[in-house]
Amino acid sequence: MKSVILTMVFYLFLLNASGQDFSKFSTKYKPKTLDEAVLQLDKLLHDTTKRNILSMTEGQFGLSSHFGMGTWIRNNWRLWSGGKLSNYFKSIGIFHPDDMSGIILTSYYRHLKRQDRALEKQVQYYQEYWRTSKEHFDRLKADTAYKRMYQQKIQYTLDSLKKDDIKKSVNR
Repeated sequence: MKSVILTMVFYLFLLNASGQDFSKFSTKYKPKTLDEAVLQLDKLLHDTTKRNILSMTEGQFGLSSHFGMGTWIRNNWRLWSGGKLSNYFKSIGIFHPDDMSGIILTSYYRHLKRQDRALEKQVQYYQEYWRTSKEHFDRLKADTAYKRMYQQKIQYTLDSLKKDDIKKSVNR
């Protein structure tokens, strides 16, 4: 009995001394950085899932995983509630959880493809999106001619969609 306990204590000591934290690869572990997030996904996902991802283009993977895997990442890794991974992204200029999970998923895809993550370009993409969006909404508030033009574009699009729906229902 003493030898069993001694062996277990020695084994635990070796695990601790080796510096590896095997608990990091459970679904409860919450990564703190993008590197940890990519490594965590690599440990959590089955080889079949990885092969499926590799059969897709980057765009296909991004679209197909945003609401499934992306939602899981946003909810379980506390991107909505200010966890450590969320704070990491905020420190590099990314503030929306959808953008954070987008960067994680893109980086994971590129990891599987053995491509450069190009993190700076990913960050720039989202920052440019929000800058352009803010300019658009600021202009809608301040420029009545711009707002009228934009409303006309929306109405034209809606009218076109209605015409398409009418055509489809007539052809049935």
